[in-house]
Formats: sequence, C-alpha cells, structure tokens
Amino acid sequence: KGETPDADESQDGLDILNTMLDSWQIDRLFVYQVREESFTWAINDQTQTVGSGGDFNTDLPTRIADNCAFVVNGTDYPASLINVDAWTAIPDKTTTSTFPWFIYPEYGAALVTLYAYPIPNANVTFKLRSWKRLQSFSDLTTALSLPPGYQRAIEYSLAEEFGPEFGVEISPVVSRIAFKARNAIR
Repeated sequence: KGETPDADESQDGLDILNTMLDSWQIDRLFVYQVREESFTWAINDQTQTVGSGGDFNTDLPTRIADNCAFVVNGTDYPASLINVDAWTAIPDKTTTSTFPWFIYPEYGAALVTLYAYPIPNANVTFKLRSWKRLQSFSDLTTALSLPPGYQRAIEYSLAEEFGPEFGVEISPVVSRIAFKARNAIR
C-alpha cells in the first residue's frame, strides 16, 4: 500500500488476476460486468431479440439489468422490467406511445426476447444495460461497472493470490473477507 508498482509488477498483477478469474470459471464462480449498449428499437415492433444474430446483435446477456432506458430528445426515460405475471396482466398489448414504459425479458438458450409495452410509434434509442460474462481484464486502465459485491470479491481474492508474489503472508482477516465475498456472489 502506498507504493506504485513498476511495469513488470503491474503486468504480473494483471496476469495473476486473469488466471484467478479463469480458475473461478471451473468453480462456476463467474464474474460479470454490467455493460451499457445503445440500439434502435424499431417503430411498431413490440419485440426485439438480444444476442449473437439477434435484432440487437451483441454477446448474449446473462441478465437484463433493471435500469434500461429509452432516449427521446436527449432525455433518458427509464423502462421498468416486469415479470411474466405483470406482462400477461396487460389486457391490450397493442397500445402505442412515443416510447415503452415496461420491458418483459424472456430468456432463451440462444437469444433473450424483449417485449415492450406500449409499442413505440417511432424509432427510438434503447439503452440496454445487461450483465455479461467477463472472461478477463484486457488492461489495467479500463473502467468496468461490476454488479454489487464483485469488486470486493475480486480485490480481496487477488490479495490472496498476489501476496505470495512479494513474499507477503496474507492476514487471516483478508482471507476471511475474500472467502465471505466469494460466497456472497455465489
């Protein structure tokens, strides 16, 4: 703490971090990032698919975050995520508006289908925020948005992994925090 690592130490840290994340995948302890992407939701389309080859061609998300939004004249309008019960309770799904107020995500093996209510009566920009698996960190400077709890688990677990590189014995407190943080995200 308080020291600046040199280039070799920084690269070692990045390598150890990525090796740790790779080993977590064996344990099914996947790391996610919350990614925001913008797409055009087409006029008069109630559904859009998300994933490789979908209407919104991107990596298949694990989960749609609950803070997606539609952009109209430079202003973000939140779209509330609803469940299947709320979706089926909407009696007239043919209603149109400038932008949808609700999104119902239906998760499939290859694509996520998003259902909108009301149906947009013009092309509108949709800010999709979704959880995507993070395979590795590409560098030390890219800022990522992680779901709650993940940063703590990564930082304390990395301390356990990186300490021996410098001949530092890891405090039992650090190990307990790392263990609890990994369990919390499991």
